[in-house]
Amino acid sequence: MRQIIETLTQALPGLSPQMRRAGALVLDNPGAIAVNSMRAMASEASVSPPTMLRLAQRLGFGSYKDFRAVFKRSIAGTEYRTRAVELRSATEREGISGLVNSTADAAARGIDRFHDPAFIRDVERVADLMLNAGRTFLLAAGSCYGQIMTFQYVVRMALPTVELMPISSATLGENFAIIGSDDLVVGVSIFPYTRHVVDAVRLAAARGIHIAAVTDQRSSPLAQAAEASIVVSTRNAHFFPSTISISAAFEALSAVIAVKGAPASLETISAFEDTLNLAKAYWTDQE
Repeated sequence: MRQIIETLTQALPGLSPQMRRAGALVLDNPGAIAVNSMRAMASEASVSPPTMLRLAQRLGFGSYKDFRAVFKRSIAGTEYRTRAVELRSATEREGISGLVNSTADAAARGIDRFHDPAFIRDVERVADLMLNAGRTFLLAAGSCYGQIMTFQYVVRMALPTVELMPISSATLGENFAIIGSDDLVVGVSIFPYTRHVVDAVRLAAARGIHIAAVTDQRSSPLAQAAEASIVVSTRNAHFFPSTISISAAFEALSAVIAVKGAPASLETISAFEDTLNLAKAYWTDQE
């Protein structure tokens, strides 16, 4: 996939206006190629489906199916090794300091997006959905599961109605049987998108349940189904997408919920803290 992106980037200025729009969409949303049909991508780019086919052929593919297959393989994780090899080569040139610095630079760029007024509005919209929901069910898997566990631990101090939902193909129907029309599902996944999370969000949408998302592209299957989405950057030099911005977004979201939910949230936080102290949950130097 990386070779396609590089070739397309170089070819883009010389393409016709229609193909340039299609090519720009591919560059901006490479993950969407794997999960959306040619017709859906054409509609998103405001071009005809044959334009998407001509773009694939211009890039050396006999069919759009062959073109899309490259992006599907990247979702399956086959590019992790390629990125790891590239990471090693870069480190041989720039040393460990360059590796650490590039990680810090990518994290800083991701966090810098938080200053965008549109991003702030998105955080507030998701906070409002959670505050107004009867219950909020958090869905994540893989690399995002650790972040969502921490978020649930923190945010439930202010909003006790937030729950983690275990998801698997075996329990998907059982879990959604207990969700009501006034509840909210928050799906969390980044490219390559976890199948169980996507399936769960689509089931929620089919049942008319309110949905919010934390993801990495406006075109992701989660964002497409959601009423509100927090979109973070996961780009870095690592062989695996960065989750730093996700953790920071959850931190900002939990803070907004605590502030907007006051005074009730402040009373809940105080009661939570009192219980921890009563249970002697934390070590002190008096012991």
